[in-house]
Amino acid sequence: MAPHGPRKGAGPSGARNPRGSTGKAATRGGICKRRNTTGARVDRDGDLDMDAPAAGGRSSRKPKRDDTIPTGPRSTRPAANGPRGPRPTAKAQQIIQRVITGTSGNLPSRIANGMSGGTKAFKGGRQVNASHTMTLQVEGLKSSKAANNEGGGLKELLNFLERKAQSVAKTTRPIRIKKSHINGDFVYVTTSKEDGEDILKLNGFSFAGTVLSITDTSTGEQDGLSSNALEVKDQLRNVLSARYDPNTKLLNLSSLGDDPILKEMGFFSGGSKPEKLFRALMAVCEGLFKTPEEKRNAVVSVSLAGNYVDDVLQIMSLADTFPDLVNLDLSRNQFKDLKALQKWQHRLRKLETLLLNDTPIEASTPDYKAELIGWFPRLQNLSGLQVRTPEQVAAELAALKPTPIPQHGIDFRDIGGIGEGFIKEFIGMYDANRSSLAAKYYDDQSTFSVAVDNAPNTSLHPSNPQRSSWGAYIKFSRNHTKITHAGPRVQRLFTGTNLIQSVWQQLPLTRHPDLATEFHKYIIDCHPVQGLPDPSGQDPSGMDGIMITMHGEFQDQEPVTLNTATRSFSRTFVLGPGVPGRNPIRVISDMLSLRTFGPLPSSVPQPTIAQPNEEQQQEQMVVELCKQSGMTPEYSRFCLVGANWNFDQALMLFNEKRAQLPAEAFATAS
Repeated sequence: MAPHGPRKGAGPSGARNPRGSTGKAATRGGICKRRNTTGARVDRDGDLDMDAPAAGGRSSRKPKRDDTIPTGPRSTRPAANGPRGPRPTAKAQQIIQRVITGTSGNLPSRIANGMSGGTKAFKGGRQVNASHTMTLQVEGLKSSKAANNEGGGLKELLNFLERKAQSVAKTTRPIRIKKSHINGDFVYVTTSKEDGEDILKLNGFSFAGTVLSITDTSTGEQDGLSSNALEVKDQLRNVLSARYDPNTKLLNLSSLGDDPILKEMGFFSGGSKPEKLFRALMAVCEGLFKTPEEKRNAVVSVSLAGNYVDDVLQIMSLADTFPDLVNLDLSRNQFKDLKALQKWQHRLRKLETLLLNDTPIEASTPDYKAELIGWFPRLQNLSGLQVRTPEQVAAELAALKPTPIPQHGIDFRDIGGIGEGFIKEFIGMYDANRSSLAAKYYDDQSTFSVAVDNAPNTSLHPSNPQRSSWGAYIKFSRNHTKITHAGPRVQRLFTGTNLIQSVWQQLPLTRHPDLATEFHKYIIDCHPVQGLPDPSGQDPSGMDGIMITMHGEFQDQEPVTLNTATRSFSRTFVLGPGVPGRNPIRVISDMLSLRTFGPLPSSVPQPTIAQPNEEQQQEQMVVELCKQSGMTPEYSRFCLVGANWNFDQALMLFNEKRAQLPAEAFATAS
């Protein structure tokens, strides 16, 4: 544990007054008259503070054990310290003040009130926007499993950052987030600079199924920087400019410890790790490029050789700044095992060359190459050895792309036109009058659920840049890959007409393609099913019904922005007999699945068989008539010509005239 400084208000340890001293400091022993050298202290109400410490910093008496306010009638028995009843202690007054102001020391109250944690927050009310704070941008909450929790998962994320940062930093000092808010896809948190440095170490960590990206946004724009900051920024730009080769598009950041400019700037004083320097260099790089495409075209290769890096966590900012890097040299560093590289397992997906020569990992983990091949799908050159050919890379990437299931046309086995009639009516009413639709086809036992898969579908439509919002659907989503607990799954299964109507009113308005004119935008299957519950309860073995599955698309309008978006959907209905006295058809189950728009896979074309011409058809008929009648080809032809090349009539004519035919008609029949 690091040594602590002297306590507040205590004098230096070597400045004890000798016994009998008349100074203000307390004596070491003996009986000493209490000196009243200061005025009487009062509490918050202006009353005399009976529990105030004496002038020498020592309390006039021991504090009371009871820290609560008596709620019953005041006792008439005289108190030991006078006729006045006991007053709450200073600790109790602090608790009371917290209750009155609502500034308790837990995490939610600190978020709501913007106050720092600990007891100091209540004494001074220190705001979080002081000059010693740091603002961090955290990306990843919206794509995590916690986004479906109450409050959008903000509380869970803040607890994770505080707890994990303290663990990673290996400190007993509690990490505190003073203020936070969500803006779009990002969460902005404000901490002290010391705590912010520790939270930045979590960049690239996994949280609730997603990888967090944490950056420092507390530095202002060019106009807001101090003269010293501008000078440092210019010096770092000069370092980058001297180390960049525009011909090879190589940014050479090797052996930074030997760079005279960086030495003079003091980045390597005291044997510090290169993490802070890399973050500063990458921050400057971010400001040099306006678009990601410009960055990709400018920097293809980076060398970090000879920088004494022992964990990629120290240079995580490189993967954030140049995620599309093609060539990377990490030679002559201190990576001991694969764990030191694991934070990059799901990053740098376009890396083709990786050099780890002269690093401890070569001796400690001989099979590291086989593992890294799986981490980087495009890797071809690893430490000077070819591990894949370009053809192998192309084949493996093609195998990873999802391929649509071949469609051989719809399978629509309807019963009395029930399925067709339902689909035609459902699409129109769902777009125009959902309340009446639910009242007609749904009852108290009907169920409805919606599942959202908002992952981009670039493999099927790479030219579609649409990134629509899913906020109106996410709160109802029952996607089992993200909703893993039984309770939330049950809550998102909506049962009964009233509940289904309520949910439908909160979903965006839609417009489906017209079934008559745009049927190619749908794939609809219909199958009979048995064993459905009988709503009248008369048939325990169940009743017959149908299952309808629709795949297609629709346009909707976002409630807040009023922007329109096109989405793909699949919807499965189970239809059964209705309750007596109501509509004869009812929806037993309705499951709606939504995903990013992608056109339906076209049906697999059937092989076309070349049709024979007229002469070939006639020859085939002659051969067949020869087989069935035993006549020669010549007489068979005569028979077919007489029947106007109608094979059935020719065979019938043969049977009628068989006895009249000459012997030569069958001369070659054998």
